Amino acid sequence: MHWLARLGVLLLALTISASRLEAISIEELDGISFADDPHMLFVPIEEIASALRWEMQMDQESGQISLNGHLLDAAHLRKLTDGTLLVPLDELERAGATITWSNDGMQALVASDHTKIPIPFANKRVEVDLANQRLRAYQGARLVLDSSISTGREGKKTPAGEFKAGPVKSRMHRSRLYHNAPMPWSVQVHENIFIHGFRKIPRRPSSHGCIRLPLTGANPAKWFYAWIDLGTPVSIKGHWPAAASVPVEKGAPPAHPFLPKVLILAIVLTIACFMIILFVSRRRGKL
Repeated sequence: MHWLARLGVLLLALTISASRLEAISIEELDGISFADDPHMLFVPIEEIASALRWEMQMDQESGQISLNGHLLDAAHLRKLTDGTLLVPLDELERAGATITWSNDGMQALVASDHTKIPIPFANKRVEVDLANQRLRAYQGARLVLDSSISTGREGKKTPAGEFKAGPVKSRMHRSRLYHNAPMPWSVQVHENIFIHGFRKIPRRPSSHGCIRLPLTGANPAKWFYAWIDLGTPVSIKGHWPAAASVPVEKGAPPAHPFLPKVLILAIVLTIACFMIILFVSRRRGKL
């Protein structure tokens, strides 16, 4: 039975090696940037804590968060509209990480101990789903906003097509076509078609052609305005109402670090071999 023991030792060594490899090579995390502070790069706190194997603690009474023993400055944190907390890379550096930037300044390498995580300034894009009255915003593969909208009603339909945000972007734009109506957090898409905030967003088209985002709750309109850059691609597709056979598209899941399959397989095989060795040893002891 010596071969079983040797196999167990070999698999254990493979497990340790795979673990070390995984600690060094981590899949990149798409960073999140905002147009109102374009040189800052953010990542979800829980995501980066897991990737760096840092301890994260939150004081339930004060709401203060510490990462790797460092108390984060709440004034520097931001949120997604779903409540996900975002931390800037500067705070990670204060918490003990080493950050190096690529020559073009478009990717940071965050390192701690043997872990290195690439975090790029990923490209932004916006998808407007007319059929299901949804707006989804992405940075890289990361879904950063998924919100209900209300687009142009019959006779005033929102045009489908491929556009770019701008050139007009205003905290408070006023409509020259409709009695100087206020349009908070406005981003031009095409001619007189804007994405902007509105008080009530029914689950159907109801505007004069603009794409209305909610001002209520987490205020997706304000968040979107702070995030989107002039020139960001905006794709408007579909027809209202959605055909019964067309399923509602689900948003892409957020990126999270995960263990390689080879590591999991090695761990399972190691456990199985040690169980076999233990069983055989006990059987020989009884003979």
